Amino acid sequence: MKKKNIFYNLWLNHEYILYYAKIMLKTRVAGSYLGFLWLFIDPLMFMLIYSFIVMVVFKGKIEHFNVYVLIGITVWNLFSRAVMNASTIIVRNKAIFEQVYFHKFVYPTILLISYIYEFLISIGLIIFMMWIEKVPITWHIFEIVPVLFTLALFSYGCSLITAHMGVYLFDLRNILDFTLKFVFYLTPIMWSFENFSSPIVGILKLNPMQVILGSFRCCLLYGKSPVYLYLFIISLFSCVLIQIGYTLISKKEDEYARMI
Repeated sequence: MKKKNIFYNLWLNHEYILYYAKIMLKTRVAGSYLGFLWLFIDPLMFMLIYSFIVMVVFKGKIEHFNVYVLIGITVWNLFSRAVMNASTIIVRNKAIFEQVYFHKFVYPTILLISYIYEFLISIGLIIFMMWIEKVPITWHIFEIVPVLFTLALFSYGCSLITAHMGVYLFDLRNILDFTLKFVFYLTPIMWSFENFSSPIVGILKLNPMQVILGSFRCCLLYGKSPVYLYLFIISLFSCVLIQIGYTLISKKEDEYARMI
């Protein structure tokens, strides 16, 4: 059977994807007394921990640090959780796809959309913290839309590839857990490049997540436009990753059931 392109399959399955993304989001907070409030409590708790460590213990000097780190946590969570959980998403849905056929790329797509829903909820928390800390809210806040689009593309490309690899490499989640923690500390989530003068800084600035994260801070915290050229380059690179991931899944999805 000839495989259709990704745009055709996205449109063909868009109702299913959007519906089950909402279900997946509700499932993550089901069974707790506070429910959706955990979507606010979780980043707030990490914000307070990082603020204490950086500002109190290490005497850091980053203006509006609470908002600074909250933006970092929110952006990083979307990317890292989507990529991490994509590594097992096809394996965990074996019982479903053995009974009903869906192109297997649907499963990491649903996962990503559910985290985008969560991200949009968290944006409200960031704006609230900006109001508390008297950070000026400018029209540049609307420029987070193309930045979010770039983040979604990059996360999607990585997720499709890890979803495919996770079928064959059962330890991939453990490998990603270590790798993403390492990248987390190399990304300026709770520190700033302004505090370092090492030559390695130039290399760290090539990190796509650093560019995306900095773009969000430009729009929300600093009231200025992001560098769209950088976002465009990352978007093109992400499209290549998406095509690679989609092609791998399309070619190999018929043998997934035998491998799991």
